[in-house]
Amino acid sequence: MKTVLVTGAGGGIGAGIARVLAKRDWHVVVNDVSASSCDKVAADIGGTALPGDVTADPAGLAEAALAVNGRLDGLVNNAGIIRRGPLSDLDPADVDAVLGVNLRAVVALSAAALPHLSAAGGAIVNIASMAAEVPQLNGGLYAASKAGVVSFTRQAAVEWGAEGVRVNAIGPGMIRTEMAEAVYADPVMYERRRALIPVGRIGAPEDIGRVVAFLLSDDAAYVSGQHVLVDGALTQTLMAHFPQPPC
Repeated sequence: MKTVLVTGAGGGIGAGIARVLAKRDWHVVVNDVSASSCDKVAADIGGTALPGDVTADPAGLAEAALAVNGRLDGLVNNAGIIRRGPLSDLDPADVDAVLGVNLRAVVALSAAALPHLSAAGGAIVNIASMAAEVPQLNGGLYAASKAGVVSFTRQAAVEWGAEGVRVNAIGPGMIRTEMAEAVYADPVMYERRRALIPVGRIGAPEDIGRVVAFLLSDDAAYVSGQHVLVDGALTQTLMAHFPQPPC
């Protein structure tokens, strides 16, 4: 059975990815810093729980994922954090934390998994953000870290294509997760956000999972180095907010 390691899969987008992949007959190794969340998702989907901090021992994490079934066909770097604040007043500890989880761990874990993925003809999908393309006001270094993920994705695709490993990224837009529920539970805020999205709805974690499944599959065998925005066309609406002459 094909095996995929999904980091940050104890909830939210990561759990949605894990559910979609499990339904498509992937054996999902569920990683999360929260052991209880990790165990719950793994039990729900029939996967394997592998709790741990992605910044602590990326090489060990890759080896442990390989040991589950003796192969590693996919890696989804989904774990991420945000520390909000204006750029002029960033806490150095927050900078280190955001870059550590969102970028350095992605690079280190991908490099550690490379030989295993190469042996299986596997693929990497990095979860970036629409913030990589559109700055996030008072989002600290979150947008910069995700832009780094996109740049890393493109370079890794070039360097690792010869190893038989494809590397792509996904930029989620507005997705309704547990962490964002406080916002979406407010009907006024929910409607204001929904109205901005051309397809007319807020996304679900499984929306991201389905694109991950495609990028990991043989159907995407000629797709590498891409940052796929899964945002209902939200990032394409900027000009719509400028005053326009009448038609």
